Amino acid sequence: MDRSRPMLRRASPFVTFLLTLCVAVFQAHPSPAADVVLRGMIVTPAASFNGDVTFSGDTLTCVAPACTVPAGAMVIDTHGAYIYPGFIDAHNHVAYNILPKFTPPKVYTNRTQWEGADAYKTFKKPYDDLKSQGLFCEMVKYGEIRALLSGVTTIEGTSPASQCIGVLVRNAENQNGLGLPSDYIRTFILDINSFKGAIDWTKTKSFVVHLAEGTNESARAEFQTLKQKGLLHKETAIIHGTAFTDAEFTEMGQIGANLIWSPQSNLVLYQKTTNIPLARQHGVNVSVGVDWNPTGSDTIFDELRVADGVNTSTFTGAIASSEWLSMITTNPAKALALDAKVGKLAQGFKADITVVAHQDNDPSVNLLKTHLPDVQMVWVGGQLLYGDKAIFESVKPNACEAFAVAGVEKRLCVADPTSTAPKHDQTLAVIQNTLSQSYPQLAPLVR
Repeated sequence: MDRSRPMLRRASPFVTFLLTLCVAVFQAHPSPAADVVLRGMIVTPAASFNGDVTFSGDTLTCVAPACTVPAGAMVIDTHGAYIYPGFIDAHNHVAYNILPKFTPPKVYTNRTQWEGADAYKTFKKPYDDLKSQGLFCEMVKYGEIRALLSGVTTIEGTSPASQCIGVLVRNAENQNGLGLPSDYIRTFILDINSFKGAIDWTKTKSFVVHLAEGTNESARAEFQTLKQKGLLHKETAIIHGTAFTDAEFTEMGQIGANLIWSPQSNLVLYQKTTNIPLARQHGVNVSVGVDWNPTGSDTIFDELRVADGVNTSTFTGAIASSEWLSMITTNPAKALALDAKVGKLAQGFKADITVVAHQDNDPSVNLLKTHLPDVQMVWVGGQLLYGDKAIFESVKPNACEAFAVAGVEKRLCVADPTSTAPKHDQTLAVIQNTLSQSYPQLAPLVR
């Protein structure tokens, strides 16, 4: 029952349009600019408007209908494209995204059932083999690149102990470039019954935990275990909660806990997903996360389309179309306690920016119409890491690696010569070759 949609079925006229897109770039000074101004349709939590986003280094300095252009700044006119805050994938098992799609042999009622099944163990073996060969960093970076292509600039779900991954998107738990202590965000993805120790809530501001993934009473009972262990707090962000009823959402709402929703993976494994309207009735903050590519969607856009489909078919439109954007920006920023740094375009926030082609007058609905060729620029901390070739030729000429999406020429920056992280100089080609030598079935970056 995999409802993933092909990403690359774009009509040829649209591809031709993207290929011929001309982005005007003006430089007041020929040397590399310390300040950058993006002009286009700016999307903020309150409204969208034509204007400027200015940043210096890794920090936004102005977001307004008209900003004062600093001397020597580079001004990039997007000609009406949407300028979004960088998207946040609220939960994803990033290293697993080297794997192809997993087709369950049956419908399950609890996470432990498929994790213990022979079919899954066989499917997962390449992951175990590559990890045992010391290729975990390459696996994580490959998964991060897949996220970056869809405008994701922050992702939750990566091992915080792996220092070699701090060169691409922000890893929420660590290597996030936000100057936060290592225990600021803690993630627990195992069975909650196996949790040992305690959380220091004066230090940990987001506790992200797998819970109630399934439809049976055993899955639902995990909520009581969470409470018994003293782990239900306003800082708690529950992944899935598929088995929850009114009782659980009532308690979550009362305490201010958060929910992370992964509808595609839920539907593939359990043919049912979380009751989001019920959660929202109780004031629960809801974010969207891909979970992982094997049973989840390939991109954050696909995951939103699945969510929108469920909203139409099952939730009778209870989720307003204007809310999809917040579920991958402000809501996950709050759930991960990063809402003072990322998740919106505002002065003082990090220059994490995703620029996408304008296809609908509603910027939230626009996301449902967006596919990979439509992503024109992705900036992380003021660094252009991915985007259309025409833009790169003006902003970073002869830089980074050539990359094509449905015939649209792009550039992708993976190696980071300024980093001190191990393996920081690995290019995409090196990562792909290293992984495919041991695993020829490596999942494609773009489907």
